[in-house]
Amino acid sequence: MKVTYYAASSLDGYIAREDGDVSWLDELEINMAETGYDEFFASIDGLVMGRSTYDFVFDYGSWPYGDKPTWVCTNRAIKAIEGSNLKIVKTPDEVIKEANSEELKHLWLVGGGKLASSFIKKGLLTNLSISEMPVNLNAGIPLFSDHQLKELSTGKIEMIQKKGFKQIEVALIDCKIK
Repeated sequence: MKVTYYAASSLDGYIAREDGDVSWLDELEINMAETGYDEFFASIDGLVMGRSTYDFVFDYGSWPYGDKPTWVCTNRAIKAIEGSNLKIVKTPDEVIKEANSEELKHLWLVGGGKLASSFIKKGLLTNLSISEMPVNLNAGIPLFSDHQLKELSTGKIEMIQKKGFKQIEVALIDCKIK
């Protein structure tokens, strides 16, 4: 199964400010059509996210992911957002087991850095799709909690300069640390 961590990152490797705020993305003059989000979203058949990411989406007020099955990795009970197709699990292994039983082919690891690192540790992350934005946050929530991109064993790396940002596509090799 393909598991892609698709995220936007600052030049210095942060996906959000320390309090989880991502409004810095709104401050950039990026044309959403340039990001490839619609094509990426059409390619996935399920999502996985950590509890903090789910809480952020919950606070947003509406469910933006349609009825695609979504696993939330947490040890605590959560309230479902209307229209969501939530599945609560504790570990990345449970996500993959359940997604395989539903014959899913491509999962989007929505966030965040802790969950991405836990998928790396288990050897379950297969791809990265990182939109590197032209801004430094200087602090915040890192792209990975326990790793750096340069530590990962990678296959093909493709960097595409787009209008206002750089798109980095990485195929991971067995998701091992160098």
